[in-house]
Amino acid sequence: MRPLRFLAALLLFAAHALAADSWQAEWERTKAAAEKEGELAYYTLGDDYNYIKEFERRFLRIKVKIVPGRGVELLSRIMAERRAGKYLADVAHLGNTSPYSLYQAKALQPMPSAFILPEVKDESKWWQGRHHYADPDRRYIFVAVGSVSSNIVACNTNDVNPDEMNSYWDILDKWKGKIVAMDPRGGGYGRSGARFVYYNSQLGPNYLRRLLTESGVALSREYRQAINWVAAKKYSILLFGNGDDILQAKAQGLAINVVDTSLWKEGAALEPGSFTFAWVDKSPHPAASKVFINWLLSRDGQIEIQKEGESNDSLRIDIPKTDVKPYMRRRDGGKYVVTWAPEVMDTDPLMKLVNQAVGQGK
Repeated sequence: MRPLRFLAALLLFAAHALAADSWQAEWERTKAAAEKEGELAYYTLGDDYNYIKEFERRFLRIKVKIVPGRGVELLSRIMAERRAGKYLADVAHLGNTSPYSLYQAKALQPMPSAFILPEVKDESKWWQGRHHYADPDRRYIFVAVGSVSSNIVACNTNDVNPDEMNSYWDILDKWKGKIVAMDPRGGGYGRSGARFVYYNSQLGPNYLRRLLTESGVALSREYRQAINWVAAKKYSILLFGNGDDILQAKAQGLAINVVDTSLWKEGAALEPGSFTFAWVDKSPHPAASKVFINWLLSRDGQIEIQKEGESNDSLRIDIPKTDVKPYMRRRDGGKYVVTWAPEVMDTDPLMKLVNQAVGQGK
């Protein structure tokens, strides 16, 4: 029996050694090919990201050609280029909804086919023990960040004690006539907040309808206006506001603050902070794209992304979270509703309800 056990152990060791040699050899080949390509085209929101500079510092022979813009603008550009027979984009960082149009146009290639590093392939390193995607096939639009939203509920700190509320229903029950909400018809946080409510199984269409028809809610499309109204006690509760603006107002001494709803009965919203990544098909720099994608999703890459604005709680769970603002970190015991799930991306039924309810409320 002992010789058989020894042989089995030897075969197992050889298998592990072969697997290690396999990915390492592939990684070295890919890096060498990437250095020959010399660059990749990154279509991205904004143009001043330190994590890109860090990538170029670590891979000196691979330059990231940044093509900046808003998500919708970059989407239009990519589609126009493709119609002209030009395939110029490699990796796309277009936000939370624009990549879905590329998915529908079958203009993406599966992200897992780019994965080489074992730490990137290992799904146990990620929240809930899996990779997260924003497309129905769960292969094309990779979600790297899941931060607790600061855009759902805020209040006047002299008028409201958040400790006395543990449910969104408390807002309707206790603050009728004292609520202002960002108008979902204006897009932005108003629509994303309404989408969180609409698809929350414990709130749903009924809550949104009652909010718009029975609560005496005021609708605004100006974030600063709504913040000023609450800070001045014209209203006590702000729904779907801009969390960054709210916290800036608080820092300036105004009586307003974000409410942490992660321990409420219905949970808090988790948002990707626009950090979704997609690999465009017919990529002109496939090897450089693979190196870039693997680094972005590596431990080191995700640590760098967390530093951007201190608001990106990476879905990797094997990295420190000290660079993330405390109120935006996921916490043990918190209840969260993901806003990037494919089944909650459709806004058509939501907007139909909003339009009807607003008319009825008037």
